[in-house]
Amino acid sequence: MLTFMLHRFAAHLAVVSLFLSVFGEPCEAGDYRVRKNTNGLTFDIAINRNPPVLGDNEIRIEIKDPQGNPVLNAEVLVNYYMPPMPNMAPMNYTIPAPLKGREYRAVMDLIMTGPWNIVTRARAQGKWVRVAFPIDVR
Repeated sequence: MLTFMLHRFAAHLAVVSLFLSVFGEPCEAGDYRVRKNTNGLTFDIAINRNPPVLGDNEIRIEIKDPQGNPVLNAEVLVNYYMPPMPNMAPMNYTIPAPLKGREYRAVMDLIMTGPWNIVTRARAQGKWVRVAFPIDVR
């Protein structure tokens, strides 16, 4: 009888292990990534959380010219805002993203879960260029 119970337990354990390996939490989600081309420039944008989460989220922006060379002399601003909602104060923040190495970096403090819009503006080659994308903060 004990042998039968041990075999059944081992079978159940194998099923549970298989379920967790297929449907369990991933070990690491990686960065949230966006690539946009506008006005001849390529913006590779990464947020260190995927999905972005409540609190601090680092945004990294690489900008490349049409030849694929990094643009290292731009002024970069990150505007993040939640679309207007009834009975709520607007949540709209703009922060600078200074150059660190070959990318521009800033930390966004996302203070509420739900939909947010990110607008990255860069003054490069004498003109302002804008890239926008939505995120869903969890």
